[in-house]
Amino acid sequence: MISRRQFLLALSSLAVSACTTTTPTFFAPTSNKTLPFDDLLSYDALGLANLIKTKQISAEELLNIIIKRIDYANPTLNFMTNTAYNRARSNLINVNNDQLFTGVPVLVKDMIDVAGMPRTDGSMLFKDRQITKSVDYILGLERAGLNIVGMTNVPEMASFIITDNELFGATHNPWNLEYSTFSSSGGSACAIAAGVVPLAHGTDGAGSCRLPPSTTGLLGMKPSRYRMLSGEANGGHDLVKTNQAISRTVRDSAALFSMTEDKSNGHFSPVGFVTTSLKRKLKVGVVRNIPNSTPIEPEVNKALESTMALLESLGHELVDVNYPIIFDVLMDSYQKFFATKVGPLKALVEKVSGKSVTESGLLTHLLAQNIEQASGLSEEEIQQGVDALNTLPAKFADMFKACDIVITPVAAFAGTRLDEGSYKDDWDEVTSTFILERLKYTAPVNFAGNPAMSVPLYWDKNNMPIGSQFIAPLGDDKLLYELAYQLEAARPWRDKWAPYSLMYPQHLA
Repeated sequence: MISRRQFLLALSSLAVSACTTTTPTFFAPTSNKTLPFDDLLSYDALGLANLIKTKQISAEELLNIIIKRIDYANPTLNFMTNTAYNRARSNLINVNNDQLFTGVPVLVKDMIDVAGMPRTDGSMLFKDRQITKSVDYILGLERAGLNIVGMTNVPEMASFIITDNELFGATHNPWNLEYSTFSSSGGSACAIAAGVVPLAHGTDGAGSCRLPPSTTGLLGMKPSRYRMLSGEANGGHDLVKTNQAISRTVRDSAALFSMTEDKSNGHFSPVGFVTTSLKRKLKVGVVRNIPNSTPIEPEVNKALESTMALLESLGHELVDVNYPIIFDVLMDSYQKFFATKVGPLKALVEKVSGKSVTESGLLTHLLAQNIEQASGLSEEEIQQGVDALNTLPAKFADMFKACDIVITPVAAFAGTRLDEGSYKDDWDEVTSTFILERLKYTAPVNFAGNPAMSVPLYWDKNNMPIGSQFIAPLGDDKLLYELAYQLEAARPWRDKWAPYSLMYPQHLA
């Protein structure tokens, strides 16, 4: 009988041939689906780092194993946009045991600047773009010892509600291949749920570190505004977008948070590495439905009630609170706010193509129509929308006068099929309502600036995960991690595996 180390050495050698290119390349699916698998699927990222530190496996061997996982799982699930195998191999020289994540491979979302890699944003417009300088968030991630091995699929420009685009196609949910992984961090969530990596990067501008984890059975964190190192090329902070991890375990997310928070952000005291569970009882505000919008689905209601019962069993007090939004106002304001983002994009497309946005062929039909419509709004109309959203920080602060933390559904719907919300659709009131109905619990948090998380505590009658959203007061990210540890201990989820994951490789063959 061979030892585990001998098995891993043999396995890792199988992936070496995948690292022959000298620059990052777009993902090319492999047809070889007959190779054996490793026995490291149960390890989280910190666990893998410990194997490297204790010399049970080398960083190079682990990199080869992760490459093997990518090559096997991606043809079925389509979570990758590009790979950087040789870049990752060259970075092995920087691995040392002082790093928290010593040499552990990681995937990042194809919407952030990483030196030496493409950044497409899922769009034909940027299919040839190459990045020369990493943003601060990526530098922090790499200082932590994580080794970037590729990028994950996104909707075009993070628009719309499912991870699908004209350039790379749709990402499939490992729990049901007919379903999406929801919004723009969907490729990262898919890779973790499939067992390819235990930790991946996501961005959250309206719910994308919460919606994809909810529908893939993972933990997703959205930090407070200004909390993290900048993910923007200019070193600034987007009003609504934050960067953070999607993970299988709480400690992985908390560890990466500690390595990528901006400890001199000027707004909040540093959190550091949260390692302990909650030690006090909370008053938990419960939000069920939002007036004048579609009620939550029955299975989502069951998920919420199940989580409420768990919280009560842990000694927490539940109180009803009102979510401080009006759906019609949110939908109108959100679309007007989007108009603030599209002016430069519209000008770029027209300059590059010499044609209108809708005629250029550089953007998909849905996004082009959306941009054209948004560009017709007056400055006064746009400002009205922005002003309405700017009232949310104060309204959220008022909501927390009645409670310590708030629980809501992540979305009113358990999931979204891949044949819903296509980029081929027309942009009209039906489409916009479809999207905002799925963002109505998460997007307001981004405009308020509060931290929030999606925790996987329920699986429905069809064995699809449904997360619960927890929102904390502004700046109290630590509270979320402490509660997450408590929930993880009370109702563990890390050993729940999707049917189309590497735990069941025969289903991916």
